[in-house]
Amino acid sequence: MFRGVLLDLDDTLYDRGAAFRAWADEVAHVQLGRSLEPQELAALVAHDRRGHRSRAEFAAEARLLGLTVDPAAFPFELAGQVVPEPLVRDTLEALARTRRLAIVTNGGPAQRLKLQRIGLDTVVQAVFVSSEVGVAKPERAIFERALGFVEHPAREVLFVGDEPTIDLAPAAALGMATAWRARSSWPDALPPPTYRIDRIAELAEICA
Repeated sequence: MFRGVLLDLDDTLYDRGAAFRAWADEVAHVQLGRSLEPQELAALVAHDRRGHRSRAEFAAEARLLGLTVDPAAFPFELAGQVVPEPLVRDTLEALARTRRLAIVTNGGPAQRLKLQRIGLDTVVQAVFVSSEVGVAKPERAIFERALGFVEHPAREVLFVGDEPTIDLAPAAALGMATAWRARSSWPDALPPPTYRIDRIAELAEICA
């Protein structure tokens, strides 16, 4: 049984892609008076790179589509579109009764707003946000901080995330088991994760 579970936030505990598309539709209606054409939306999604593009660069690309994006406001606007996924809160509440549970996420203050939106701010026992810790994934230090909170050896900790190179490879390098929330493809160059999951509810069986 894993004595600690560390979890990424974006695209792990909620569908960031769905939130992004909802945000894009709202912005387009306000600024353009219409929905984006499919090719326009596809271009905007590509520019965003699933949140791994700098906000300033993303704002510059969005202007080419006629959209004005405030880099500082964008994370909070996106957080406003976050929708809880079925059974996520129930699953994590059950896990938190018998083990230490923490979030390890890159980003700024909007990350805590997202946790509130999906009802997990009162469920997890600790939150490690890169802007607060001063170091971001995939750097080793943020994982070590979270392991320090768990107070158990890495081999007794499960890390759950969607990004193979940012979340799971660094966790595995420290000796943690990994559960991949599959949102893309797994790189051939990396050893496979310990588990592959499609829903957070699957953690109940993994951690049983």
